[in-house]
Amino acid sequence: MPGADNQAQQLADLFTKLAGEVDAFRNAHYDELSSGQRADLENKIQQLYDFHDQFAGDAIQNTLKAMQGDLSQIARVTSQAEQALQHLKTVEQVVKIVSAASTLAEDIVLADYGAIPEDLRSLAQTVQTPADKDS
Repeated sequence: MPGADNQAQQLADLFTKLAGEVDAFRNAHYDELSSGQRADLENKIQQLYDFHDQFAGDAIQNTLKAMQGDLSQIARVTSQAEQALQHLKTVEQVVKIVSAASTLAEDIVLADYGAIPEDLRSLAQTVQTPADKDS
C-alpha cells in the first residue's frame, strides 16, 4: 500500500500548506477584515489542519498495516532502547539511541519502506553497544 499512504501524506501536506497560506492572508489583511471574517477564517484554518491530521493519520495507519510483520521487531528494539536509556551514563550514548529511534520513527511516518530496515538495524546496533559502566 505504499501508494495509498503516499497519497494520504501528500493530501495532508497540501492541507497544511493551504492552512498556512490562509493564515498568512488573514494576518496580512487583519485590519481589513471584520471580526466575523477573521473568526470565519480562523475556523477554516483549523478545519484545514484537522484535515491534515486525518490524512496524516491515514498515512501512518497504512504504513503500519503494510509493515505488520515488522512491528514486533520494531516494538522489541524500541523496548530495548528504552531499557538502555535507563542505564546509560553518557550524553553521547543517549543521543545516539534517541537519534536512531527518531530516524526510525520519522521513516515510519513518511512510509520510507527502503530506509526502515536499515533504521531498525541501526537502532538495534546502537542499543547493543556496550553501555557505560559505573566507575
